[in-house]
Amino acid sequence: MLEESRQPYKREVSSERSACAPSWKFSHSPPIAIKASRVDPMHLEYFSFSGRVIALALMHKVQVGIVFDRVFFLQLAGKYISLEDIRDADPCLCNSCKQILDVDSDFIDSDGLGLIFVREVEELGSRKVVELCPGGKSKVVNSQNREEYVRLLIEHRFVTSISDQVSQFAQGFGDILSNSKLQKFFFQSLELEDLDWMLHGSETAI
Repeated sequence: MLEESRQPYKREVSSERSACAPSWKFSHSPPIAIKASRVDPMHLEYFSFSGRVIALALMHKVQVGIVFDRVFFLQLAGKYISLEDIRDADPCLCNSCKQILDVDSDFIDSDGLGLIFVREVEELGSRKVVELCPGGKSKVVNSQNREEYVRLLIEHRFVTSISDQVSQFAQGFGDILSNSKLQKFFFQSLELEDLDWMLHGSETAI
């Protein structure tokens, strides 16, 4: 079981899902930003526009039929993203990280997982290796640093790689509903479920 789940994060292959997926998922699915959206030269403008649309919907109490991804919501609130927070956004990565943390210390110290501090990113058919920290290509994951590895992996996947998109969404949102100084306080004052209720509402048409 561990052998299958750890395959995406071995030295040779550590790729994420295909970047050909749309950069946003609406309707009943949460909006999710992905790095590959930059294939469109106007992608950042789209994120800014989306932020304005969401802000206008909240301002005028219009339910637009979407719910927010927890990870995206936490970024807007400036909060730390934990392993449990990514469970719905990327179940495969979440399960793999849990098994890395739970695997026998002797096994991981013997380099049984073959992991180093890198992440291989697949984007539109091409792959590149990104170091999770300086010297990551030569830093082997062991029982002493595996928590750091998981933390950096999550940070790169959900924060660093999509920071431009999140920033543009926040800017567009702030243009309508609040300034940049107050925006984090706005999201911090809400529970994700409350925001989802305001944006999605019930199953009954409004």
